[in-house]
Amino acid sequence: MRQTLEQWLDYIGGLHPITWDLTLDRVSEVAQRLGVVKPARQVVLVAGTNGKGSCCEALADLATSAGVSFGVTTSPHLQRFNERIRINGAEATDQQIVSAFEQIESVRADISLSYFEFACLAALLLFKEADLDLAILEIGLGGRLDAMNLVDPDLAVILPIALDHQSYLGDTLEAIGFEKAGILRPNGTLVLADPEPPNSILAEAARQRCRVRRIGRAFDWVDGEVSWMAADLRQSLNLPSTETCLPSGSLAAAVQAMAELGLLNPSRVPQLCNVTLLGRLTRFDLAGQRVYLDVAHNPHAVVRLAAELSRRGCPSIRVVFGLYADKDVQAIIAAIGPMVHFWHLTQVSEARALPVEQLMTCLPAPDQARAEMTGSVQQALENAIRSSGGSDTIVVFGSFPVVGEALEYLDHQSGARLQ
Repeated sequence: MRQTLEQWLDYIGGLHPITWDLTLDRVSEVAQRLGVVKPARQVVLVAGTNGKGSCCEALADLATSAGVSFGVTTSPHLQRFNERIRINGAEATDQQIVSAFEQIESVRADISLSYFEFACLAALLLFKEADLDLAILEIGLGGRLDAMNLVDPDLAVILPIALDHQSYLGDTLEAIGFEKAGILRPNGTLVLADPEPPNSILAEAARQRCRVRRIGRAFDWVDGEVSWMAADLRQSLNLPSTETCLPSGSLAAAVQAMAELGLLNPSRVPQLCNVTLLGRLTRFDLAGQRVYLDVAHNPHAVVRLAAELSRRGCPSIRVVFGLYADKDVQAIIAAIGPMVHFWHLTQVSEARALPVEQLMTCLPAPDQARAEMTGSVQQALENAIRSSGGSDTIVVFGSFPVVGEALEYLDHQSGARLQ
């Protein structure tokens, strides 16, 4: 008998034979039985390769300031499954999630569901039960066949497109763009935050007769100013800082999305400069040692990470790095390699992980002489801290479990302070 959340997570993790089973028929049928296809009075779907979590965080902040009730679901989590489902800023409790899983199990009958599909349905069910004004839903993979696309959104947000998950989505930006554009609906509205979007997105928006708000045209966040369109009138505000912890395109998209929904409180917009998200350029100080954590795990994200580190005065770094096997490892290494003083390569504790021995062979020969292999993130981070002696900046990046395990380690260090 499954009673605890951990027992349920073990159960749903082994229930379906395919981790990413990109079909909507099974999960949509269960959603219909649960009555969660419309989980809130207004629904936003957020897709893209990078910046989705940041956009969702900004949307949540703006929803709070607008005084509306809201739910946010994102994936994957860093430390606790509960992170995936938040209602009015609070994580769902173990008991709430267990109750949702029990209801899903009671109606699915012989329909097999994946771990991610269970998670999606649990979020939608809890949002529906909470009678929310707004549901902010992050697409997990792609868009067209992602489980979250079973809902009927009032608004679609698409963030920058880059090469990632090619085995599922295609090996060109146009193919990936087509999959992302699958979240569009006839006569809907698209907030498009990719400054150079694939033509496939624009073509699908035209076919669906969507109204398109494009970054750099209808809205933007640049040069100390944020601008957006509301009721076809352009509005703008000066920003208190040109520096943000989250990608400015994600913040700008959130502002435009809330304006489209009629929920924007303009006075709150400048405060988005201060919004943070754990695992996105998160900084810790540990007895004088500077440590950054970031979930950058594809070349596009790592290019941004390297630029941000350089801008923050980190020209030479030690990295703790581990990755899933389906990533473009060599492009990622090339994006940050010139900044790296030493590589602490670590094994990711998941079946999808690239073996650390193989990760070592992906480094250029000169870098292999400045690298070590470790069996765990904790060991790699301890080695990096000991070897640095406070003189180097340490950067932990790669797949979510790498950052999650680093957070767990730092949480237990008495001298670690989140900056």
